[in-house]
Amino acid sequence: MRVPAFAVLLSFLLLVATIARTPQPLRAAEGRAEVRLVRLLGEVPDSDRVALGRVHDLRLRLERGNVFLLRRGGEYAAILPIEPLSGAKDSLRYFYYVEHPNFLWVFPGQRGKGISVVGDGGALTVNSFRVRWRPSPGGLGWIYFPDDESTRNVSFSVVSGRTVDDADPMRTKYWIELAPPGVGGF
Repeated sequence: MRVPAFAVLLSFLLLVATIARTPQPLRAAEGRAEVRLVRLLGEVPDSDRVALGRVHDLRLRLERGNVFLLRRGGEYAAILPIEPLSGAKDSLRYFYYVEHPNFLWVFPGQRGKGISVVGDGGALTVNSFRVRWRPSPGGLGWIYFPDDESTRNVSFSVVSGRTVDDADPMRTKYWIELAPPGVGGF
């Protein structure tokens, strides 16, 4: 019995359509795993407010395997904590990457990378971004956001990654925006 060519072609097209709709497993080079930010956020204790001065009400816990992202307008920074150090002057070594906004909407902005250190309660500074850092027992510490002009219009996020190059701010979906100083929430 002969099968008409049309029936064979139709069967082939149905098979291709079925395969195309089947979900494919994510590959490391194609997907990004977002970290649940809620688990990493905490309320700032009064003792830290006394030590640091005016800071926003929430703080972010640094964890190994996470990259901390900051953005303001078209400028982005990625920060990867490397290791805690002993000593009050230099307590955390971190790697950073910064991408400046595009020039005239066409030319890519400058990019920079580097390694720096910050002390307990000191300012972790990457280009125009400035946040505060304090160590925590058994962990990499906490990030605090100053309640001043340095955090105006700043958003932050956390993504999984072993290097700052793993973090693509353009593909990051979840950002937390810090309210300008003096503006109430909810």
